[in-house]
Amino acid sequence: MPLSAYRNFLLLQHPSALGTAIHATPLIRALHAAIPGSHVAATASGFSLDILSGNPQLERLIPIPSPLSDWRGASKALRTARPFGDEAFVALQTQGNERTLVAAAAMFGGVHTRVGFSVEPRLSAAPLQIDPSVSLIANNLRIIAALGHGEALDNALANQPDLIEPVVFPSERHFHKAEALLLEQGIDLSRPITVFVTQTSVTQRKSWRPERFRAVAEMLYREYDAQIVFAGTSGEASAIDALRSPLPFATATVAGKTNLLELSALMALTDIALTLDTGPMHLARAVRLPMVIIAPAWSPPVEWLPLNNPRARILKNADFPTAPPDYIIDEVSVEEAEQNLRDLLTLYPPRTFTWRA
Repeated sequence: MPLSAYRNFLLLQHPSALGTAIHATPLIRALHAAIPGSHVAATASGFSLDILSGNPQLERLIPIPSPLSDWRGASKALRTARPFGDEAFVALQTQGNERTLVAAAAMFGGVHTRVGFSVEPRLSAAPLQIDPSVSLIANNLRIIAALGHGEALDNALANQPDLIEPVVFPSERHFHKAEALLLEQGIDLSRPITVFVTQTSVTQRKSWRPERFRAVAEMLYREYDAQIVFAGTSGEASAIDALRSPLPFATATVAGKTNLLELSALMALTDIALTLDTGPMHLARAVRLPMVIIAPAWSPPVEWLPLNNPRARILKNADFPTAPPDYIIDEVSVEEAEQNLRDLLTLYPPRTFTWRA
């Protein structure tokens, strides 16, 4: 059966990074747009279970053990699940899921045809290798061309350019939790709200100086009556408290108090973000939150960042070949961050939200 004849697709979603999980979501919408009559399901573990939860274009979301830690358990769960009954289907490996253990779990789970990124090309009917000249999202969409629908994909993207944007689907319950958390923190929902993401993962250490974040916070408070909400993990809470405590006005923190979909709902209730290039930034993009991104000099922006997105301003003023240890992004100034925030707040006035539809 030629690959172009398949209409059932199973996404294998077991990445180890939040951004990778979020950047796989455009493929789901693009499959439906480019291949009429397609049916999409997914296996998931870790971050991807949250990110894919509630997605209306997934027929099934199948929790299985991560193949990276238990490939035998994953293959057994997949064989039992039978995602499309007796109908033929193709398993798709997006970037971040190209590991041999993911393919092995699929193969021993009864998936005979696999397409996408692979470190072992012999395990794929149409293996792909990463093209560093395009984004992670664009790389994932190449899977559709590998299935034989490249022209249909091009037409779909021409008619729906927003297909390249990641999406998440927080439920009403997530929004209720986010709103209650903001109110508990003393946030007035009628006043402008800014999210600050000031910490990054220890595996890709990069930072902006605390006094610079505080200077921008003071400008937002002074000029826009903005309330500042700090987001992060429980492990980042103490660093966030140290950063915010010298500010001369009250701020809020939700560090460690939300799961991923609650945080995405909370971001959807706010007006703008100032963020480092890190996992929660991708959640902000997925809920269409305007944001100023302070980006590291050593990371190519085409890979991860929302280029040519009117809601995003990327501040990256140097190029280093590698990541220096304990890197501080001193080449991005307070004045740049402030002016770009002002510009976005003019384009997207606080407490309106209509432009996010």
